[in-house]
Amino acid sequence: MLRIAKTIVVLAGFSIAFLGLLAGALYFIPSLIRGGEIDLLRAVAGTSFAALGIGLGLPLAWQGLSSLRGRPSRPFRPRPARVLVPIFVVAVILGQVVLTLDLAPALTFPPFYILGAVLPPLFFLVFVGRGLAGGDTRWREVVLQLASGAFLATFGAFGLEAVFGLLSMVVVVILVALMPGGAAWLQKLSVYLQDPRWLQNPENLYSPLPSLPVLIVLGLIVLVIGPMVEEMFKSLGVVMMGYRRPSKAQSFLWGLTGGAGFALAETLFNGASSLEGWAGVAIMRVGATAMHCLGGGLMGLGWYYLFTTQRPWRLLGAYAASVSLHSLWNVAASGMLVVSFSLTSSPPDEIGLALGSLATLALMAFLSLLALSTIFLIFYLTRWLRTQMPPAVQTITRD
Repeated sequence: MLRIAKTIVVLAGFSIAFLGLLAGALYFIPSLIRGGEIDLLRAVAGTSFAALGIGLGLPLAWQGLSSLRGRPSRPFRPRPARVLVPIFVVAVILGQVVLTLDLAPALTFPPFYILGAVLPPLFFLVFVGRGLAGGDTRWREVVLQLASGAFLATFGAFGLEAVFGLLSMVVVVILVALMPGGAAWLQKLSVYLQDPRWLQNPENLYSPLPSLPVLIVLGLIVLVIGPMVEEMFKSLGVVMMGYRRPSKAQSFLWGLTGGAGFALAETLFNGASSLEGWAGVAIMRVGATAMHCLGGGLMGLGWYYLFTTQRPWRLLGAYAASVSLHSLWNVAASGMLVVSFSLTSSPPDEIGLALGSLATLALMAFLSLLALSTIFLIFYLTRWLRTQMPPAVQTITRD
């Protein structure tokens, strides 16, 4: 049975690499056939697919093949994480310069975009992995957990969120139809949606949002359903490898690695939708990455206690903590989007502009504080877990 699982890993790795390369090529082929310039968004999306597919698919296939051949995996002893910080800073600065000066961005910007998305999750993974280097974690486990977070968790979470989204749309339509004038409002909206000129104006797409049922459902998806589903799936790799009875440090590192893989995939594809102020988005994504990593690590610890004590209370507590952290982050991030749109959709008066700017600054300050607190907790838990190791193992982590 274990050999079959290893064979599946090999096939999955090669399939991911091939599909990532194919998906990336499909973004470039239409422009090459027409002989026109390559669109920046297409270039970024195509490069992201190829980088994620090849960057994780081939290592996954290699580790599966090595395991089938009986080759042991090397211990996970990464280099110091601090070397990644200046690389990230330089990549963000140069990438924004390329965008601002319009220096053939379709050709020159994608590498900086990939670095800006990949380096933050790698930083947290390397820092925690180096801090817990005396544990039994191997490179093979890290690759498996990264792939689980990047592929299994994202597909599972987003698929389930899509189901809830469709159900929510049905609920919205029913609620609006029951409201006074709701049927006429829906009929008018359906006419607008059939008009391409109306759809081309982004402000028109937000016109249904003042409807209270729509706001309630969107709030539930962003603030409740999304965090609950995503935090449930990010640590899926820990559950799948739970038969190995990982140590406390291993469980935390495995869960954090799954969160890093999830953050990596999310950043690669979400960041492409806001390239105008990419540098600011890339910096904000560092906090979001830390949130995903900490949530995965907490769930890893929760699964460890369930495996060892057979009692679910600590797992439920870890789940509640990770979901709460995720929800708080989404509240602040969504609040900034709402305030920004309200300021740009209609010209506000001086008082409204001042209040909107103040609200934006307050939300930015809250997000910054939450990000710093999350990073501190990752560092604190890493050091605490290191003290739980035997003295001989702690000596290894200091080398």
